[in-house]
Amino acid sequence: MNIQQLFILFIIYSFMGWIGEVIYCSIPEKHFVNRGFLHGPICPVYGVGGILVVFLLAPFKDTWIELFFAATFVTTVLEYFTSWIMEILFHNRWWDYSQFKFNINGRVCLLNSLIFGVAGTLALRFVHPPIEYFIKSIKSPIIEIVAIVLAMLFITDLIITVRSLKSFNKKLKELKDFSITLRERFTGESWFEYENIRDMFKSLKQRAKEETTPIISSFIERLELLNKKSKSMLRILNAFPKIKSPIYSEQLEHFKLQLKIAIELKREEIKSNYARKKGLPYEAVSKDEIIKKIENQKK
Repeated sequence: MNIQQLFILFIIYSFMGWIGEVIYCSIPEKHFVNRGFLHGPICPVYGVGGILVVFLLAPFKDTWIELFFAATFVTTVLEYFTSWIMEILFHNRWWDYSQFKFNINGRVCLLNSLIFGVAGTLALRFVHPPIEYFIKSIKSPIIEIVAIVLAMLFITDLIITVRSLKSFNKKLKELKDFSITLRERFTGESWFEYENIRDMFKSLKQRAKEETTPIISSFIERLELLNKKSKSMLRILNAFPKIKSPIYSEQLEHFKLQLKIAIELKREEIKSNYARKKGLPYEAVSKDEIIKKIENQKK
């Protein structure tokens, strides 16, 4: 295979991986989850994994057991180092398997490794041959044009994603700095609750209702700006619900909680509208009840 064919193969496996991730994650969440690091419908780690399995494990393709163990090993190493490198680059851990048995530092776990081993085995034996035939059947200069267009889209998406991730971390830092400022300014005041960010914000808003001062008003204005979640932030939190941050742990958990509340409120709105249209009896759940339920689940 030449470089153009390899790149198209990478994109195809990345797309197939994205489909698998979307199905795997959307079913338990009960809503569509764009499960990808990039904005587009691809997961590059699957593209890399597919190419590694296809070319490194070709000598084992006629031996089922050896191929399975080799595919399990290769994909596990890839997932571990992908998690490690992404954490170094973007200061966040994007997935965490700590709750699963037989995990290594939460980056990989036995269950997923076995799934990837099976997937790699089936891919090399049954999936790759027709894909390879299809790619090699594309003649020049069409293959070059397709590869260039896909490369341009991929690079553009990568640039946009990196920028949004920088903005994401900037938002977390701003929230952390604001939380520190609030604690320094109001700790000791009888009305101020500082156990977590949500309590701080709630007590600040309540204080603003009781007594409006220039300093309280300025803090409220700043709070409203920080609480605004960009589309890119929502996409990241939706795609990686298990994301963790060693630097901004409290701030990240705050935004994750806000997203859960927003999703539940939307679900409640859909149920209520459906019942009203059908003339069915329905006891609506209030926003406060939803928030209380989610907070109790976290405990």
